[in-house]
Amino acid sequence: MRNSKLIVKLATLIGYLLFAGFSAYFTATSLWLNLLNGSDTWTMWLVFVLVLIVSILAGMCLTNVIKELRNRVRPSRSAFVLNFLGFFIFWTFSFMTNVHYFFVEKHGFSILSKELVSAKHYIEDNTSKSNQLIDEQKNTAEMAISAQVQANLDAFDRELNNTIAHGQGFGEVCINILNATEDALAKDSKTYNDKNTYVIYDDERDAGDRGVTARARFTELRTKYATRMAEQLKKKLTVIENFYENKKDQNAELTELLEPISELENKHLPAVEKDGSVNAYYKYNSIQDARVISKMPNDYSKKCIIKKEDKIIKFNTYPSKRMFDTMSVWVDITNGLLADMTMIQWIIIALIFDIVSFILFTIFRNQ
Repeated sequence: MRNSKLIVKLATLIGYLLFAGFSAYFTATSLWLNLLNGSDTWTMWLVFVLVLIVSILAGMCLTNVIKELRNRVRPSRSAFVLNFLGFFIFWTFSFMTNVHYFFVEKHGFSILSKELVSAKHYIEDNTSKSNQLIDEQKNTAEMAISAQVQANLDAFDRELNNTIAHGQGFGEVCINILNATEDALAKDSKTYNDKNTYVIYDDERDAGDRGVTARARFTELRTKYATRMAEQLKKKLTVIENFYENKKDQNAELTELLEPISELENKHLPAVEKDGSVNAYYKYNSIQDARVISKMPNDYSKKCIIKKEDKIIKFNTYPSKRMFDTMSVWVDITNGLLADMTMIQWIIIALIFDIVSFILFTIFRNQ
């Protein structure tokens, strides 16, 4: 009889340590990635030991709860509440981190590789097509401002001829045309980050021209202000040219990322897939993030994460950095954003590990 009880006790203890050990390992790994950033391996095993100790204490809390429920004489409400809270807090913590571990283990490689592919496609789409579009936008902008200045120059010529014909002086109409040209050159300064000041007619510098009626001077005035228009237009065209060339330079920086992407795809990712461990995914992610993802423009992340105000409503590409954060993953689970990643099976498996381990510990203590 004693031998059979001893065998049952040893069997339940070994079974408990087996299931609790796996659960503690999953929890320790999740904590190690979240809090210690995947530092030295020995720190993970230190966390594992601490988690296992707390797991045993949680098991003792559960058996104490059962004991108080069975106590018909003088049950202690405070003992029941404290032990129940101790067990519930640890179990919730264990359950959440276990599910997180399974999530990373199952979907980690897929998330990492899909993120790299999406970055590659973004770069290809936004460089080859974008450079052509940039040239078209530049030509349109240059043609528009050149046409505007030419139209004002034609209007200025007509007004000069009208002034000569009717013997009027060089006055407000001519000056207004010159001022309108200045305004046309300066109106989109914010768009181009244009710091230039465009001056064709200056009230103080050119005060001597106002009211001129001598016919001999009109050719001189026409040449003078036409030259200034051309000079100011040239300044504006330089600004436009620099603005759009800078856009091309940004595309060139994106294109440079294709080389590390190719290296990651052909060299690093196959090794990570072969390893298949959560630790390998985490270490590789730091490389992928440093060499590619952190250098992507803000527009890329906006295409990956669809938001309405500040709330995430959809992931076009799940961010690899996010999957290593336990709380973020659980927020996504509860919001139904991971429905396509078969989370229910990992939730069930995590429950099985914890339930079986605590049942075995309860049986062990009752022997």
